Amino acid sequence: MLDIDTDFERGDTLRVEVVMRKFLTLAVMCSLAFPAMALAQPESPKEAADDLDEEFGREAPAEPAGEPGEPPAKEAVMAIPEAPKTAADDIAEAAPAEGESWKDGLSWMLMASAFYRIGGYTSDGVVAGPYNSIGYPYTNYNGFGLNFAGGDLMYTGEKFAVRLDLRFGEGAQLLSPIAPIKQGYVSWMPSDKVSFDFGFFDTVFGGEVADEWNNANYSRGALYFLRQPFNHMGIRSAFALSDMVGLTVMLTNGGVLGGTPIDGNETPTIGWQLSFTGEKENVGFFFGGQHGAGGDNDNKNWENFFDWVLTANAGIFSLVANGDYQIIPTGPLNDPTTTPPTVVTGKAFAYGHSLQLIFDASDQWSIGLRGEHLSGNTQYRDFAAGGDTGLATGTITLRYKPVQYLVLSLEGRGEWNTREIYYSRSALVGAAATGDPNKKQNYAAILGFTAYIGN
Repeated sequence: MLDIDTDFERGDTLRVEVVMRKFLTLAVMCSLAFPAMALAQPESPKEAADDLDEEFGREAPAEPAGEPGEPPAKEAVMAIPEAPKTAADDIAEAAPAEGESWKDGLSWMLMASAFYRIGGYTSDGVVAGPYNSIGYPYTNYNGFGLNFAGGDLMYTGEKFAVRLDLRFGEGAQLLSPIAPIKQGYVSWMPSDKVSFDFGFFDTVFGGEVADEWNNANYSRGALYFLRQPFNHMGIRSAFALSDMVGLTVMLTNGGVLGGTPIDGNETPTIGWQLSFTGEKENVGFFFGGQHGAGGDNDNKNWENFFDWVLTANAGIFSLVANGDYQIIPTGPLNDPTTTPPTVVTGKAFAYGHSLQLIFDASDQWSIGLRGEHLSGNTQYRDFAAGGDTGLATGTITLRYKPVQYLVLSLEGRGEWNTREIYYSRSALVGAAATGDPNKKQNYAAILGFTAYIGN
C-alpha cells in the first residue's frame, strides 16, 4: 500500500534537488566567468631596467569584474624591444621583476676568435693608440694565431648593475692597458632615463667594436686603430632626452685617445656624444668629441677629438659611415728634415674616414666591404711619432654561419701608403736583409674562426 504523503515528500525533495543543481551549476559558471573577464583586461608592459633611452609607461588596470573587494588578476609580462645600449657591445638584460629569481638578472657571453693569416708585414711606424706597440690588425705576423678568448659577465638589478669583461690572447695587450680586463664598471640607474657608469668601459666612439662578429669585416680598420680611443677610465653618464635623442657625457683620464692613470696621464678629459635615431630605429646618427690636455706644455695644450657615425639599414643591406678629426697643439718642435734642425710651431691635424657596407645574402651567408682613407697636415705627417702621410685600405669579407654562434670568415685586405712602412720577405730574411721597411703597399688574406655563446 502506497504512502501518499511520503510520495509527495519524495517529489518535493526531487524538485528541490533539481533546483539546487541548477543553482549550483549557475554559480559555478559565474565563478569561472568572472576571473576570465578579469584576465581579459589590457595588460601593462614590463619596464626593462637597462633600456635607458626609452620610457615604457604602464596603463592603469581596468576594474576587475566580480564581487567588490575581489583582488585583480595578476598582470602578464609582455616582450618589449630593447632600446640602443650606452655602448655598442653592452649585453645588459632586464632586471628581475618581483617574484622572479635574482638569476634572471645575469647576462653572460663566452667567445674565442682564431685565424690563419698570410701576407706582408707591417712596421712599427703604424702604431695604434697610446698603448699599442705591436702594430695592426691584432697580429703582426703570418700563420696561425688566437686574437681573443674570454667572456663577459653582467648582473642588472632594479637600480644598479655590475659588469666585468675579460679578454686573453694575442690581441689582449693591444686592446687594453690593464689586460686581461677589457671592461669593469658599476652602474647606477636612478630612473629609466638616466644612468651612471663608474670604472673602466669601452669607448662610445667609432663605427666598429672589439667583437668582430658585430662588424662588417673580420679585421678592424686603420681608422679604428689610428684615430680612435679603445676605452676610458672614469665616469660615464647617459641621458634619454626623448624617444629618439640621447646624450652621453664622460669625465675620464688619459687624454682624447683614452687610457688609464698607469699610462702616465692623469689629466681629466671631457667627452660627450649626441645620438639621434629614427622612429623605426633603421637610421641613426651619432656625433661627439673628447677635449683635454695631453700632458704637454705643463697641461696647457688642449687636444680636441671629434667623431661622427651614420648607420642605416634597408632590409638585407646595412651601411656604416664614420669620420674622425683630431687637432693636436704641438708647441715648439725641431724639424728633422733640415740641417741644422729648425724650430717650428703650429697645430697638427689628423683625420680619417671609413665606409662599411654589409649585404646579408641569406641567414647563413653575408658579404662585408670596407674602404678607408687617413691623412693629416704637414705638421702631423712630418713630426708626430708614428704618423702616416697618407693611408688607404680596402677590405672584402665573405662570411658563413654553418650553425648558430659559429662564424667562418674569408677576408682579403689591401693597404696603400705614401711612404714605405711595410716589409717584404727579402727585407727580413736572407743575407741581404736590412730589417727596414721597403714597401708602400701590403696585401693579406685571413681565414677567421669565431665562436660565441651567451644569453
